[in-house]
Amino acid sequence: MGSFVWAAATAHTGAMMRLPDGGADEARAERVFDGFRTLAASLKAARPDVLVTIATDHFLTYGYEFLPIFSIGTGDRFEGWGEFGVPKRDYTGIADFGAAVQAGLVDAGFDAAGARDVKLDHAFSCPLQLLLQDWDVPVLPVYINCTVAPLPSHARALAFGRALGDVVRAQGVAERVAIVGTGGLSHWVGTPQTGTINTAFDRQFLDLFTAGRLDEIAAFDSDWVINGAGNGAAEIRNWLAAAGAVNATGAREIAYEPVSMWNTGIAVTEILS
Repeated sequence: MGSFVWAAATAHTGAMMRLPDGGADEARAERVFDGFRTLAASLKAARPDVLVTIATDHFLTYGYEFLPIFSIGTGDRFEGWGEFGVPKRDYTGIADFGAAVQAGLVDAGFDAAGARDVKLDHAFSCPLQLLLQDWDVPVLPVYINCTVAPLPSHARALAFGRALGDVVRAQGVAERVAIVGTGGLSHWVGTPQTGTINTAFDRQFLDLFTAGRLDEIAAFDSDWVINGAGNGAAEIRNWLAAAGAVNATGAREIAYEPVSMWNTGIAVTEILS
């Protein structure tokens, strides 16, 4: 039987591997990095056997020829692409754990594809670089399509997370499990609005998330989120999935900063359950 010993949700961007040079942005970035250091310390103290990482992909691993809604990384090794300024780093996995999670989700009615030795882009490797800066732990990559329509609804992502949590608790491969959902918050990628940060949306989302009001977030209209907070904000699905997995009662906001050089509203939270 498995149990969750740690849970978190964070924003990310490959650009955050570069520290802004001076001004308010540098101070904001330092507060974000302080937040990740706090989160990394609590993760290490939790002594997990595996870190489930819920993220998406940006046309490096998956493309129009094959684009699953959900997939589970299986195998013992996950190579990082090392793109977008993120240092190249590879990660180990636990093949039996990945296989058990995929099978359990399929049994639960989620047709999650298996992706053996899947390669990881910055959606995974950027937060993992910061959380595992001076140590290592096996990871389980869990992919949710947050990029190309049709996207799963926010409610479906939350239900997927709750099913994932049930499967993790039922499996017998890894006892101490950590989980992080990563993406967002407000940002636009490859559009004329790139560089815009909707702090009002970020604040609304974080207030609901930290209060544990997940069903209210799950009721958000997808087009409303993307139109108002950017196509990158579609990644809040990963936050919902992680929080759903641990039956979250709320979260502790460690940092939130709108960093203009990174074109993103960056938040760091530890999920409570």
